[in-house]
Amino acid sequence: MSSLMDFNDIQELLGAFIAETDEFLQSLETQLLAMEQIETAEARKSTIKEMFRAAHSIKGSALMFGFQSLSTAAHRIEDCFAILRDRPEDTPLSSRSITQLLQGVDLLKKLTAQSTALVQEKQEEDPKDFQADLEAIALIKQELETECGSLKKPADWMQKHPANTGIIQAIFQQDLPPIFNRLETELSQMQEETVEESCRVFNEIYYQLSGLSGMLEVPELGEIAESLRTAVDNPNLSVEDLKKLGWAIAQNLETVREQILQELPIVLQPMELPEPTLDDITISAVPSPPPPLPSDSPPTAPPADPSLLPSATPSESGVKPTIRVELDRLTELVDLVGELVISRTHLEVQETQLRGEVKRLRRHIRDLNQFGIQLREEYDRLAGEKSHQGRNIPHPLGFDALEMDHYTEFHDLARETIETTQAIAHSSTKIDEVALNLDRSTDRLRRICDRLRSQVMQLRVVSFSRAVDHLPRAIRDMSRTYNKDVNLLLIGRDTKIDESLLHALRDPLVHLVRNAFDHGIESPEDRKAVGKPPNGQIEIEARHQGGQTIITISDDGQGIDPEIIRSRLVELNLVSEEQALELSLNELYDFLFWSGFSTKREVSDLSGRGVGLDIVRSNLRQVRGTVKVDSRIGRGTTFIIKLPLMLSISDALLVRIEHHTLALPLDAVEEILHVNASEIQMAMHQPMLRWRDEYIRLVPLNHLLHYNESSRDIPSPIPVGEDYMPVLVLSASEGILAIVVDRLVGQQELVVKPLPQPLSKPTGILGCTILGDGEVVSILDVDDLIGQLHPHVQKAVVIPTESPARSTLLPPGTRSPVPLLPPLPSQPQILVIDDSYTIRQMLSLTLTRARYRVAQAKDGQDALEQLHQGLKCALIIADIEMPRMDGFEFLAAVQENSQFSQIPVAMLTSRSGAKHRQRALDLGAVKYFTKPYNERQLLSAIAQLIGATL
Repeated sequence: MSSLMDFNDIQELLGAFIAETDEFLQSLETQLLAMEQIETAEARKSTIKEMFRAAHSIKGSALMFGFQSLSTAAHRIEDCFAILRDRPEDTPLSSRSITQLLQGVDLLKKLTAQSTALVQEKQEEDPKDFQADLEAIALIKQELETECGSLKKPADWMQKHPANTGIIQAIFQQDLPPIFNRLETELSQMQEETVEESCRVFNEIYYQLSGLSGMLEVPELGEIAESLRTAVDNPNLSVEDLKKLGWAIAQNLETVREQILQELPIVLQPMELPEPTLDDITISAVPSPPPPLPSDSPPTAPPADPSLLPSATPSESGVKPTIRVELDRLTELVDLVGELVISRTHLEVQETQLRGEVKRLRRHIRDLNQFGIQLREEYDRLAGEKSHQGRNIPHPLGFDALEMDHYTEFHDLARETIETTQAIAHSSTKIDEVALNLDRSTDRLRRICDRLRSQVMQLRVVSFSRAVDHLPRAIRDMSRTYNKDVNLLLIGRDTKIDESLLHALRDPLVHLVRNAFDHGIESPEDRKAVGKPPNGQIEIEARHQGGQTIITISDDGQGIDPEIIRSRLVELNLVSEEQALELSLNELYDFLFWSGFSTKREVSDLSGRGVGLDIVRSNLRQVRGTVKVDSRIGRGTTFIIKLPLMLSISDALLVRIEHHTLALPLDAVEEILHVNASEIQMAMHQPMLRWRDEYIRLVPLNHLLHYNESSRDIPSPIPVGEDYMPVLVLSASEGILAIVVDRLVGQQELVVKPLPQPLSKPTGILGCTILGDGEVVSILDVDDLIGQLHPHVQKAVVIPTESPARSTLLPPGTRSPVPLLPPLPSQPQILVIDDSYTIRQMLSLTLTRARYRVAQAKDGQDALEQLHQGLKCALIIADIEMPRMDGFEFLAAVQENSQFSQIPVAMLTSRSGAKHRQRALDLGAVKYFTKPYNERQLLSAIAQLIGATL
């Protein structure tokens, strides 16, 4: 691979190249799809011009990196857009042409991936590997020429430096207008008395034009400059003739500028000098001053290197400069901002405490001052009595009592006490001033933190459009392939989501859209038969709510038939017929996300393998997202995805229930009420509250939090004896609900932090935060709370474990979910060895969801005993540090026993050091995982290990 840079340079900049090229390719695809909907010729022309620039940028970047084949392909695609731009009829493009150009964009994507992969592997580019794709793009260009006409030959000035066309246009657009504006101004104001000064100005303009001509290699601009110089140096021209020639030169400058900007050949108008007459006023030639600026070059200067052509500054071109920053750095910066907000909250709490202490100090000082006044009065009284009693006592120096005061130790102590009181009062005033300044500084810090938080949070968020802009193309292709007319409606494309969520969101959205297209949308004939329009619609909406990003994927298709799911479960032997009849609608929906389960009996290119929705749930689980299903037969299906903000700083309302403080996202609180007990009405056994001309359910908040249920001995949280009770009306995508709390604490800005992996998200809990006094507070998930009271909302199917207290986590009145059948005996069994009960249970749950049979052992000795008793397993996952027999000892014992040595053993430990890893591998471990583990990667590795042994 021939390159303008060495491998180290390319490796360093490759990420920026890939990101930029992906943006250009996505822009090409989006604009091509938009061409089918554009109706006006002006809009079509503008879109084609944007696509031409994108292809041109890809070509230039690829050439800079030495990707010759990619650059050639981008150049041919650029020619295709040039053909569209220059075609004589400005009519809408045919669907066939757009499809061909989309195929060309796909080939560019393929070439980009191949070229960058070669760089990463440090291999040279072989032109033969790209020949077929280049010929395919050439064929697209040839067919486009047949339909729209041949490509016009570019202007001479464009052929000289095709890569710098944009730079030249930017210079002509920004730098040339001030020059001819100055020329026109001088021409309009030139008089016989000011001819000499005007000629000096013309000379400066000449040097500027000639310098641009030599630098940009545009000789026509040099001709205009020479005409101006010739006119200035001609002593026989009258003022009027000079003006006429000057206006002709100014007109030519404007014409050249328009031709450059429109990428047309440069054609100049005549600029001939008029024949002088005897009556003409002679003009003395003004000696040419030296160039005023070092950058101005005389016309004889050699042309500048095209690679050194200046680019327009950001302020001139209207494009703001940008830099690319690694996502990890932005994540760290956001985390630091979150810690700064927490520290600021601590400071605010301490500042409030300081103000309270200052007030208390002032009260004490007032009391002390009062005591000082009394002490001074007593002091003066005692001093007077002493003076009266001591009149007859001679003074040692001969003074009487009126001539000299007498003091005792009490007098000295009283005086010191009074002075100390005054000093304390003065210090209190100073402390009061410091507290006031601290209050102002805290307020200023709050405003700065708010601005910093707002700006930093914008650094790592991107538009939701980046996750969905590729879907219209997929819908278009599937509609043509499967003879369905489906529209895709994207709502909330500008909704901001975290950059790190994009990768995890792309595949789920693709699978959900394919699922809606294949399972949901009926054929045009079937839709007409049931009174629907022949064209179906899929709608994707993104919005923020309650500290989460909510994404809904809806279709107006046939919906999900629960009886089909029920029959397939029995057919696949996942549940018995009796259990299938007892499964609720929510539990049936959950099976859609099981690996290998599909409602279709025949496998097609779109569905039938049972992997699509499993990928959806697995990917979302990696980013702590959830997915729910809501379907109506004959009306359509909606998938609701909830994604937590990686670090959300938002306002919340703090409430108290049963000596616990909880936080509710403020945007989910519709109204705060103080309800009288007489306003509560009962519908059967359910309290109801009239709110805005409708009745809504009223529920104590502690009834919705399963992990902290009230005991029967505690009085009802809706005490009828109290006059008023605080009630919050909550609104979410799941509906509206009124909740009763014990007390309202107040509004506060909180940093929402999700629970770390591998802990699963508790029902009704969004995350946690730290208050200013250090208290850790749970933040409630309003959607989960409301969803518990709606029967159509899906809840997770509970897989039974060894814990006998599992049923105690269910809310009152909720029936226990039907236990699922254990994995089939034919499924591989995995032995999990760990001394931590929690780790064993969590790992067993993960493996059970993946349809593995699981056995558990609490240490190496227990595992060996189970193996000797006849336990059969396809894989062993063991910890290292365990009592009785650790992981290393267990590995050695297994390898020494010929009966067990063929069982692969993988280590799962918190020890990530190279020494522990090498020791385990030396003893025969086949894999080495560290805690906390990535569930998806762990399951993938387990599947490979078991597949290799079966």
